[in-house]
Amino acid sequence: MRRPQKIFAVTLITIAQAVLACETGAAELALRPPSKLMLAQANVYEPRSPVDELLARAKSVSASGKLFDAYELLAQAEDAYIGIIEFDYALGRAALEAGLPDKATLALSRVLALEPNHAGAMIDIGRAYLALGNYEQARVTFETLLGLNPPPAVRAQLQAYLEQARPAGQGLSPRPGGLSSSGYLAATLGRNSNVNMSPGQSQVFVPVFGAIYELSNQNVAKADGFAGVMAGVDASLPLNDTYSLIGGGEISQRRNNHESLFDLGGLGLRVGIAAATQTQLLRGQLFTGREYQGGSPSRDMNALGVDYLRSAGTDTQLLAFAQGGRLRYVPETIKIYDASFVTLGVGASRKFAGESTAFVTISTGYQNDVGGNPSGDRGQLRLRVGADAAILPRWKLMGTAAWERGQYNRIDPSFLTERLDFWTYFEAALEHSLAQRTSLRLSLAQTDQRSNISIYSYDRTEGWLTLRYDFR
Repeated sequence: MRRPQKIFAVTLITIAQAVLACETGAAELALRPPSKLMLAQANVYEPRSPVDELLARAKSVSASGKLFDAYELLAQAEDAYIGIIEFDYALGRAALEAGLPDKATLALSRVLALEPNHAGAMIDIGRAYLALGNYEQARVTFETLLGLNPPPAVRAQLQAYLEQARPAGQGLSPRPGGLSSSGYLAATLGRNSNVNMSPGQSQVFVPVFGAIYELSNQNVAKADGFAGVMAGVDASLPLNDTYSLIGGGEISQRRNNHESLFDLGGLGLRVGIAAATQTQLLRGQLFTGREYQGGSPSRDMNALGVDYLRSAGTDTQLLAFAQGGRLRYVPETIKIYDASFVTLGVGASRKFAGESTAFVTISTGYQNDVGGNPSGDRGQLRLRVGADAAILPRWKLMGTAAWERGQYNRIDPSFLTERLDFWTYFEAALEHSLAQRTSLRLSLAQTDQRSNISIYSYDRTEGWLTLRYDFR
């Protein structure tokens, strides 16, 4: 019999693949850099040029809280630098921050004329349309952006903007056609050095017996190739200017070439309500899901989650989240691992230089044993960081790293010690945009867990290719 901790870890990694294909942590859209043709159409300038110095001065003035002065500084130089993407983008954002959305749309339109997929300009011109009361153009802009597969934090903010893109005083009845939805389809193909998340050695010393025992074959690391499919959908139905009903679901299936006992699957559903303002989003959702291993149900999860997102300026977003629920194993033989859990966390994401983003989240949690786990309750602390950047036209580079410490509170009766785990995960990915809604991503990942109880130690190297299509 396999350890349910391993089942849980493998399933988490599979779900993480689908989630990472949707997103990368609490992060923003990676912007497509200008092509050579676009650069030829725009004014070209060298580093440390006068326009660089002007943009730096305007940024400093804006940071001091003098938003209108920053706009005026740039507006005075508009005739000299009009057509330079960086200048027009800075001018448009400065106008928006200074409360001049009409001026912002003019400058941002010039950016989009030269670079239609400039995500930052698209977001800001959508905000400008909102400020002008042009709800229809704002709605089209935000729906287009949602179709570009933004990271979760950005998607949440875009959905908040989309909820505002409706006439004021609408009341509590949804407007006709008010339901908005988006989703994805994906297929993966890869190789895994340890599909069963097990130790590499076949023997283990058990202190309570003072003897070395041979592990069963299925509890020793096995390498295999795999193929998988995933799909997901998100939907939102506005109730009034602030509140919306939200929901969604995901399904995934991964089959190994040979080790069918460790095939994985999952089905998850969620429903809740969201409250959005210009700079804040609060969501409460109910989650339910079932995980499968080897074609049979392995575990059920039911939870309540709340998350809060706040914009702290045009480049920074702050996040707080909480979730509590229960885990129930389906096979009678492993119901001793049933548990209730709670997780709390905070995070932030920030955009740099218009085309790069970085994020960090830190969380803590506790699993309360309700089934008789011999290791007892589990406390955990996790840190996750990541970044992405557009490196070439239609190419994006991404990286994620995570660390977790798990501490149990009961002396294991077989190994005569309290279990302590240290888990690390590193992933790098290169994504190519094949079309507006279709992407191809190559991912490489390394997982390593070290435990003071050797049967829980393992390492895994994995590489996979994902083809994804986003729709709305």
